[in-house]
Amino acid sequence: FKADELMALCLALRLASTLPDISLKKSLYKILEKFLTYRFLDTAPSLEDLREKVSVKNIAYYRVEETIFHKVLHALFNEAPIEISYYTPHKHELTERVIKPLHLFCYMGSWHLIAFCTLKNGLRDFALSRIRNMGMLSQPVKLPKALPPIKDYIRKTFGLMRGEESIEVCLRFTPEISSWISEQVWFSGQEVSADKDGSLCLRFPVADFGEIKREILKYGSSVEVLAPEELRDEIRSEIKRMGKVYG
Repeated sequence: FKADELMALCLALRLASTLPDISLKKSLYKILEKFLTYRFLDTAPSLEDLREKVSVKNIAYYRVEETIFHKVLHALFNEAPIEISYYTPHKHELTERVIKPLHLFCYMGSWHLIAFCTLKNGLRDFALSRIRNMGMLSQPVKLPKALPPIKDYIRKTFGLMRGEESIEVCLRFTPEISSWISEQVWFSGQEVSADKDGSLCLRFPVADFGEIKREILKYGSSVEVLAPEELRDEIRSEIKRMGKVYG
């Protein structure tokens, strides 16, 4: 192993702390320990160094049962269909689904399973935190030929830019936080411009206002929506409702 290759393996292992599967993480550490015992390098990093010098911390993520994650991973790599009891919070509804796992996706610290759902006859996103029970099935599930590519589905389903249609948003951040915002990527094709007073304007497309509203409200009075007017109205209405809560 080259030094950078081994260091990359060590860092990848530390980033694996986001996995909600203790037994899998222990297995990863055992693998790395075996590599390190061969002593290909005189300066190989120790696991203790790794624990002390590199760490990952996620907040506001959804908790996943370890057994659920382990079973989903097994089904995914064995291309096996599963039957799940899935809870939909906004409907307060529990449904039984037969699905075929196709892709496991970690989005902002929370785990999602992209799968073909026989009930909806198409690709669906299942948050692992909402799977209540699951069982393995022996009968195969046949996928339709016209199934869209997984990457296209993820692009349209997750993030600020979802779906086919888009609306351009323009946000102005105060000079106090503009330097922080300039370090962030909200969208790969975003446009950033700085004003003489030190404020910063950020332009990018969104498919709907759901996620961007939460991001805007997070910055309070340090950000102003310049466009579109519909988004300004929604933020203004939310601030009025907040005023009643704290009034």
